[in-house]
This record gives sequence, structure tokens and C-alpha cells, in this order.
Amino acid sequence: MKRMRSTLATFAMFVCICSNAAAAELLDVKPVVAGDAVSVEISADIPMTYTYYNVPGQPRAVVDIADADPEKVEPLIVVNQGIVSSISVDKAQIAGMVVSRIIFNLVSESGITVAATPDRKILTVTFAAASKSAAAAKPVEASQATPAGVNAEDPLGLDEPASVRTAESIPAPGGITAAAAIPALPAAVIKTRLEPVVPAVSSPATFYIKKIVTGDTYIDIQTSAAVGGYKVIKMTQPARIAIDIPGAKSSLGTSSVSINKFGVTRARFGINPGHIRIVLDSAKADFPKHTITHGKDGLRINFN
Repeated sequence: MKRMRSTLATFAMFVCICSNAAAAELLDVKPVVAGDAVSVEISADIPMTYTYYNVPGQPRAVVDIADADPEKVEPLIVVNQGIVSSISVDKAQIAGMVVSRIIFNLVSESGITVAATPDRKILTVTFAAASKSAAAAKPVEASQATPAGVNAEDPLGLDEPASVRTAESIPAPGGITAAAAIPALPAAVIKTRLEPVVPAVSSPATFYIKKIVTGDTYIDIQTSAAVGGYKVIKMTQPARIAIDIPGAKSSLGTSSVSINKFGVTRARFGINPGHIRIVLDSAKADFPKHTITHGKDGLRINFN
């Protein structure tokens, strides 16, 4: 805990120094697919100061960029290539400073490496197999940051987008000059004794999104079973809402569906650990007035 506070304080002081310069804007977060490998390029209009780390026990990796505004970048980028499922781009607060938080939702746990161009205006994020991530991290230049451990209780609040968390300060671990190694996984133990045969138990039916249907005054999100709970997040610039449905998958075979009705242009889908996120994009400055009801066949967004 003391080490975490120390690294956080170091990062905060470094952020304060950098804040004297003009605030940066993220320009793009772009997945690059080459065969089975996926990397991600992050670009900004001025040199970036950053830190990166894995979330212990979760298939997630995070890059924090100090004093940078992510408003120009899509908040949800669906990838579904290689080890990367989707990318969330949020705005966080560290020691009172604005931080762009880029969250990589992965298919499985994997190490993360970030390399910068000489002018630090472009970062390239690459991923390694989880078994390789236990190697000690090599020292990097002072302008870069190395991975640092985080609390197992996930203090990042990664399940909430920054747009609904701007009132609170979100602690984020990370070191500026400390070179921390990702803890090695314990070696597998091979059991030689025979185990008793356990009768197979059928798993419950998968809960999934079946289709998106538009009516005269509504948009239906039809599901294979009743929606037990959901969370709605309203976002701006551009106007949109996100609906998180726990435990759901998608059977649509596409990452977006055109709507072009009620001032809504499309619905986008992103699979995150533990839930699916459906983002409804609007063509208007403000998202149209609506109400949401749920029944045995899914959710209905009603427009007045």
C-alpha cells in the first residue's frame, strides 16, 4: 500500500509539471491487425506522458495519458481481432488532473508493452501471451512509464465510463521511473493420482442479444431471456447513450446496426468482461428524450 501511494504521488508530481504545457488532445486510437497479431496506435497533438499496467486477475490492460483530453476519440472501439475484444476510452481524474484512460478488454490475460516514437506523439501498444508477461520489465527512458501493480479490489472503477464519474477522483496506480516487474504466475502442479468421476452438469442457456427492431415510436433490443438488470449511461460530444446488460452476448454477427430513426443513427455493440455494451449514437446535439422499459423479451427504448 505504501509503495502504491509513493508511485501515485510520483506520477501526480510528474503530471503537475507537465500540466504547465498546453493540454494535449488525443487524435486517434487505431487497432492495427497483422495476421493473428493486433497492436494499437495512440496518437496525440503534443508529446505524451503516460503509464501502463495490467489489472490483476482480469483480462484487462490500461494506458493512462497525463493531461490529455480524449473527447475526439470514440468511447467504445469494437475490435474482436486477436486477443483484443474492445477498447474503452474514458476521461479520469488523478490528483485533480485530467487523464485519458484507455482500457483494453482482452480475450484472456496478457502482458502489455508500450513503445513511443522519438517525439512521443505516437504510442504503439502490443500484447504478449500471459505466460511471457512474467519476465522482468526492462528499464525504459525517463519519458516513458513502466507497468505497476494495482489493488486486487480494482480501485480504477473500470466498469464506469468517465462521463458519469467526473465528480469523483479516481486513483490510478502507476510509476514514472520505478521499473516494476509483473508478478510471475505460480508453476502448474501436475497431479498423478486419479480423480473421481463427476457427472457432467449441463450449463444454463446462454443469454444473448437476438436482434434490434424499430417500431413507430420505439427501438427494441430483443434478448433470448428476460433482462434481469441493466445500466444506462448518457454521454455527450457526440450525443449518445450506452446500455450495459450483465451476462449477455451477441448473436447478431455484426458490430453495428443502422437505425436512422428518432434522431438515432446506429446501434454499436462491444463485448466486455461480464457484460455487453450497446451504444446508441445520435445525429443531434442532445440525445432525444426517451424512456426505457424492460420485459420478458428484452428492453424497449420509447421515444415521445
